[in-house]
Amino acid sequence: MTEVAPSPPKDRLLTSGAHLMAERGFDGVSVREICADAGTSNNMVHHYFGTKQGLLDAIVDEFSTEVFAIPMRLMDKEPRSKEEFLSIIELLFETTLEAFIEHRSVMMVVVREQADPAALPQYMKHVAAFLEQAKARGYVRGEVDTDMITGFFLDRILNQVQFAPWIQRVYGTDLLSDPGYRQQWCESNLDVLLNGIAS
Repeated sequence: MTEVAPSPPKDRLLTSGAHLMAERGFDGVSVREICADAGTSNNMVHHYFGTKQGLLDAIVDEFSTEVFAIPMRLMDKEPRSKEEFLSIIELLFETTLEAFIEHRSVMMVVVREQADPAALPQYMKHVAAFLEQAKARGYVRGEVDTDMITGFFLDRILNQVQFAPWIQRVYGTDLLSDPGYRQQWCESNLDVLLNGIAS
């Protein structure tokens, strides 16, 4: 049986820092606690990141570089048909949700500390530009405010992932670990987004 090599100390510090800061906030956790959770000596945060603030900055940068990579690639080309546009929107919604779930601790740190990940405005501009291209081709109504739709899109995903544990306690639905519910949630939200609620 092959043994799996342990993660490098820097990666463990990023994981532990994100997890603990997501739970207790930047001021609620010490460098010593982060190092203990990561299984490193107490000076490793200073060695890799300089300060606890440097660790926070690295966590936020991780959110920026990793979270939006796949969703951003989906918008690299203009849709050639309404069907292609709808398929891309569906994939965009699903991959953004999956990315936020996969990086939930990091996302919670970003929200809790009101950080400004560099990729977030870039992502929002990409979505708005993609919607504008679709509008120019007649796939989106001319009066639609694409910036507002982009905000709505991200708000739905961010809030659902952020409050997933509370939603599970109250409603018994688990977005984080139930793929069937996740699929249903995506379909329902996309239906409202694309078709509205009025008959």
